[in-house]
Amino acid sequence: MRPLRAVVALVLSGLVVPLVAQPAAADTWLETHNRVDQYVDAVYWDLFDRGPDPEGRTTWTSRLLAGTPRVAVANAITSSEEFRSGLISDAYDAYLGRAPETAGLQFWLRQMASGMTIEQLDAGFISSDEYWYGAGATRAGWVRALYADVLGRDAGDAEVAFWLDQLGRGATRTQVAMGFLLSTEYLTTVVEGYYWWLLGRGLDPTGRAGWVSAIQHGARDEQIIGGIIASDEYWATATARPFLSNIALSPVVGDVLLGGGQYYVVTANDRFGTPFEDVTDAAVVTIDGQPCPASYCVPTSVGTHRIEARYRGFLGTATLTAVAPQP
Repeated sequence: MRPLRAVVALVLSGLVVPLVAQPAAADTWLETHNRVDQYVDAVYWDLFDRGPDPEGRTTWTSRLLAGTPRVAVANAITSSEEFRSGLISDAYDAYLGRAPETAGLQFWLRQMASGMTIEQLDAGFISSDEYWYGAGATRAGWVRALYADVLGRDAGDAEVAFWLDQLGRGATRTQVAMGFLLSTEYLTTVVEGYYWWLLGRGLDPTGRAGWVSAIQHGARDEQIIGGIIASDEYWATATARPFLSNIALSPVVGDVLLGGGQYYVVTANDRFGTPFEDVTDAAVVTIDGQPCPASYCVPTSVGTHRIEARYRGFLGTATLTAVAPQP
């Protein structure tokens, strides 16, 4: 989920997240309803990689139409168990290389509900015996693993020596882990990732410093993510997208000689059936249930084969017939 934070307006170093940013008054009720519906749909796909369930769509659409500030809705969604479960699963995968067991997931959900931040959550994994032994069970090996897994780079000898000195002076693994996780180097990458993920752009230097400082002073990542999806910029992007109604896979039918293959293109269509975006790179294309790398499908036997494309819950199908080469 992370690529891969109280309901208040956040004003940080020139970045303003409005409490209320409604569509223009000139919009008709139907246009407003459609825009709100598109916005809720975009939030669910961006945060959960799925469309909203009927109850969720009705709840959030109704609240927004009734005048509930977007930031209140956004923060309610990002503080949900479903969203936090994704954050916890990300931590398990990033630091332990596995999925969470049920008991572990529930434990961390309770901790986050009681106020634990994502950084504190990550520190719990990094300082665990499981991570320690996976890093070689030596202080130097563990510190170098932190540089690789948290900062995404190799450690210099002087850097390792610094943290070994801290450990030697009595610093705990948790304290050292938090030193990494609250560092400007790490948080800059995190916040930059949130912006590319949700807005498709990077941060300006002033904004970057504001958000990083906010986390370092106790702001939760969920609030910052909520602030981004509550912003006018996100709203404008989400409601400007044509409303996805279905996808089309082309060619619909085709023949190839056995041993050859066929490239496929996946197109997103609006509610009127008009193509508006090539989503081939984001779609999952398969032949008889097996992946087609780069959307190039190669049949392994003579006969007709089923091609499927899936994108944001929509399914497109085609058939490909393989014929034997002529002698």
